[in-house]
Amino acid sequence: MATPLLLTDKQVQEFLINGYLILQPTSLDRNFHSSIFTEAQSIFQQDANPGNNILPRIPQLQYVFDDPVVKGALLSLLGSNYTMQPHRHAHATRPGTADQTWHKDSYFGYRKLLRHHQIRYTMVMYYPQDTTIEMGPTAIIPRSQYDVQHPEMYSHFETLENPNTTSDDHNISLVCTAGTVLLIHYDIVHRGTANITNRSHRYMFKFQFTRLEEPTQPTWNHDPTNASYDAADAGLLQPIVKHVWNWMIGRVITLQELTTDQDINTWKIQLSDHCGKIRLNAAYNLALNNEYNILIQQLYKKKAIPRFEAAYALTACRYNKEAIDELQTVLAREENNESIAYCIAFIFSEMGSAALDTLPLLIHIIEKSHSYLVKQYCCEALGTIQVNEQNYIDTIVSCLTNVLADRDQLEDLKDASHMRFTAALSLAKLGVKAIQAIPSLKEALYLDKNRYVNANALLALKRIGTDEALKIVLHYLEMSRWCAKTTAASLY
Repeated sequence: MATPLLLTDKQVQEFLINGYLILQPTSLDRNFHSSIFTEAQSIFQQDANPGNNILPRIPQLQYVFDDPVVKGALLSLLGSNYTMQPHRHAHATRPGTADQTWHKDSYFGYRKLLRHHQIRYTMVMYYPQDTTIEMGPTAIIPRSQYDVQHPEMYSHFETLENPNTTSDDHNISLVCTAGTVLLIHYDIVHRGTANITNRSHRYMFKFQFTRLEEPTQPTWNHDPTNASYDAADAGLLQPIVKHVWNWMIGRVITLQELTTDQDINTWKIQLSDHCGKIRLNAAYNLALNNEYNILIQQLYKKKAIPRFEAAYALTACRYNKEAIDELQTVLAREENNESIAYCIAFIFSEMGSAALDTLPLLIHIIEKSHSYLVKQYCCEALGTIQVNEQNYIDTIVSCLTNVLADRDQLEDLKDASHMRFTAALSLAKLGVKAIQAIPSLKEALYLDKNRYVNANALLALKRIGTDEALKIVLHYLEMSRWCAKTTAASLY
């Protein structure tokens, strides 16, 4: 297999700012892309959309993700141990299809109120045919990936934007040649556009990828002289991009340059600005200058948008022990206040190992909380706050396996399923440290009715990698083939 072609510093910076990269695979020719198009056309003419099962139906698609350009880009952004998500979709835009609304994708149909500014999820969109403007190409809004509520999205939802203004962001329609791959930040605003042709079908294969390990050093072709990138070219996104860049290279930043009281007051006022990018800029600047108490007060707001913007910014306080201590105090006091508790659990999950001291509180909340949403974000934190002490590991694994076993076969609420497959993914992130979870993972694999729980349990067993775990994996895959099942889990 060819060596992956890693991204450069400039390409990573462009992705952090604009939220996308356009890639051209080097190992695949037009005949390959034509064969994928023909196969897709045959499937859609004969059957319904295969949904998550598109890869077994067209296994040659794997060559796209093994291409050195595509694989190198994913490795650069997500680290060496990224994984393909079990959810994927083949989009067919037929003649006469209308414009979609502008949107950010859900997390495979599940509620994830707080997303990720740090690069944990990406999407790959592959186009097997030449795509003209008339065929309904994908359109994206660059620099929209960090917006909590972009003005173009869902105008009937809660918003702080001025209703008399429109977004000045320019959208891009991906007119492209066969074989083009669009790599996007999972949360970029996008849509499929109208197909106004009479006969031309436009196919796009969407696959999602996830980071499994916290970054400690650059995984792209990094020039150490660029380590102190200040993101001056990012405009209002500067403090966000600067924070994410430092997170990706494993750089410890404890304090920004000294600021004046006037700067702090200006940013505090801007937290209520009509423009979302101005509000986020102010919130991150406050966080990077250790004004965390102002942001913690924002978590008490009734409206979700200021709470979310503050929560995203507070993740940048990951090396500020005083901020983490204060957030712990608030969480201990407000553990039954769902809207505050899941925000703080999210903050700790994004901080990773810097939030090590919060583990006992997070585990306590998982055990006592009645909110699936709060427990979901706490479970996510147990996968990102990596520890090596065996007593901690045993407690974390026990907690996650208890969550995994908490299934109601008669009434499985969607939020409960989301909590369980988040717990399974956190066990996968622990890798071989989760060896004690093998019996629970086996049960989840065979007995849980949710396909994403099955898929993440299978991934966790593969990541554990012992003979016992791999034997379960092989038996399950063989059984799945024998029974001709089409579960998401079989796609690993």
